[in-house]
Amino acid sequence: MNDSRRVDIDVLRAISVISVIIFHFDKNFFPLGYLGVDIFFVISGYLISKIIIHECEDNKFTFKNFYLRRARRILPALMVVLIVTLLFAFFILLTADLKIFAESLLTSLGFFPNIYFWITGGYFGTNDELKPLLHLWSLGVEEQFYLFFPIVLFFVLKKITKLSNKILFMIAISSISFAINIYFINKGHLDSIFFLFPARIWQFGLGAIVAVFPVLRNDNKFYNSLIIYIAFVLVFFNFYKIIPYIPHASLTCLGVSIILYKGINKNSFLFKLINIKILIFTGLISYSLYLWHWPIISFLKYIKITNLDFLHISIGIFLTITFSIFTWKYVEKPFLKKNPNEIFKFVGLGYFFLIMVSGIILLSKNFPSRYEKQSNYLAEAVGTTYHCSVLDYRKFGDSYACIINNKVRSNPEVVLLGNSHAHMYGWALKEYLTLKKKKGLTIPLNTCLPLIDKNISVKCLKKSKKYFQSIINDKQIKIVIIGLTWNSNVLVDEKLIKSSNFAERDESLIYLIDKLKENNKKVFLIGPIETPNFELASIASRELAFQNSTKKELFSSRKSFENKYKKTINFFKNKIGNSFLEPHHILCDEKNCYFADSKGSNFSDSNHLSYYGSKKMKKIFINILN
Repeated sequence: MNDSRRVDIDVLRAISVISVIIFHFDKNFFPLGYLGVDIFFVISGYLISKIIIHECEDNKFTFKNFYLRRARRILPALMVVLIVTLLFAFFILLTADLKIFAESLLTSLGFFPNIYFWITGGYFGTNDELKPLLHLWSLGVEEQFYLFFPIVLFFVLKKITKLSNKILFMIAISSISFAINIYFINKGHLDSIFFLFPARIWQFGLGAIVAVFPVLRNDNKFYNSLIIYIAFVLVFFNFYKIIPYIPHASLTCLGVSIILYKGINKNSFLFKLINIKILIFTGLISYSLYLWHWPIISFLKYIKITNLDFLHISIGIFLTITFSIFTWKYVEKPFLKKNPNEIFKFVGLGYFFLIMVSGIILLSKNFPSRYEKQSNYLAEAVGTTYHCSVLDYRKFGDSYACIINNKVRSNPEVVLLGNSHAHMYGWALKEYLTLKKKKGLTIPLNTCLPLIDKNISVKCLKKSKKYFQSIINDKQIKIVIIGLTWNSNVLVDEKLIKSSNFAERDESLIYLIDKLKENNKKVFLIGPIETPNFELASIASRELAFQNSTKKELFSSRKSFENKYKKTINFFKNKIGNSFLEPHHILCDEKNCYFADSKGSNFSDSNHLSYYGSKKMKKIFINILN
């Protein structure tokens, strides 16, 4: 091993990749293990800054050499992993999932997989675990950092003369990024700050700041050791506890930046404690470990369907270590010494092959078609619940709303108000708005209810009131359609007085409706539907594909639904008459309520309507828009 390498950095890399791998195998066992990725970001900011600073001081820095080194380090191993993963995906994934894989592959080649995964889903959902390239979101963030940061740092080093001003500039940029995180955390929009580069700048910035900051000598060994111990405590404490209202990895990143700045004395007890060959070697191969572990875990979960048992976890660990060592030894290390032409040839051929095969997959209608149609029909519903394009966001209420049918130039007249159980009707509403050449808005309350006198939390109550006020202030809005999660019954008011029955919630809904009507809004309320309460589209499609039958029921009894909701339905029918919309009539007959049929799944997950299911609901909007 290279003696010039910093052992503490390799150990930090090992801690980072091990925590992420454990989290991905079983997130219930290590719920905050995903914070390991944040360690990588701080280390990258530090090391890249150190390289650029030293080369600028020696007048040796060129952008060409910098990007060539990054290409050597990242692309060859990535090409190998992508090609092998594509081959396995072709033989394992259902048609719909293979198409999603091909899209994610192309975005990974274009250095923006983080943006793709942000737009198309999330990171922590059960279905997200079945995307073999999901982990490359972090590589996308890293690559965007490599593209933009050298330009900024070169400017700072060349144009800003005083060291103090250089540091202040970096602190200012990092603080803006940190403030963006705090703003969106408090607004409840966590996906954007998880995936997107601007919200991650503060982590790279911490590394850059300690790289630029002058070394302050202190010969007090006890003091230096105490600082390092505290830094490690911060790192490990954060894996078990997060501080509300600030970025989840704040303590970890602070601890890592302190370790990077101070370094660990080679004569200290702590250095002897961490100077373990297997740990250091894990840090050396951490990039390959990160690339391989997730596709292997994802494919195992895809085939196994249920949670991974000890045998499958053991197989996954063995394959991950074996593939990683092979890639590190025969791809990563050799390509660090190859000439640029060999690198460009290898990477260019890889790009050509991957783009060509991905194009064939996306352009074909049913390729491959080895699984029966029912499996593919069900799989097509995964992830298709209504999501608004980021291009359609507009400032509204507590933070933003999203336009439905943006092609119309008039102001929005119709509002779909509520959480995701309101927005899932967006496909049906959009069809009628397009037909009537009208524009609408979806108003995202996320996990909150639309109620304005009580809600599931005081924070939700404030959010809902702000949106309510914006709706009544907008005279162009004529119609408000309310949707919500019907199993929520624990509510609080501003004084934290709790109520925990459905009758209180129903009265609060009537109060909201009356207030909207007082402000000349026509109001409709979407009633409850029976939901499968398991990942129907994903699980049933794979059971049919791999086991030739499904253990899950694709329907439930109508009687069961009525036992739960009959009282609520009768209450609103008596109170608001035809303004109460009853979508269960579309999904239920006299005997059963159906979660799927021979042409597809009505649900994209355990409780949200799919594109297929939502489109069936267009009947309930006829009277609204007429």
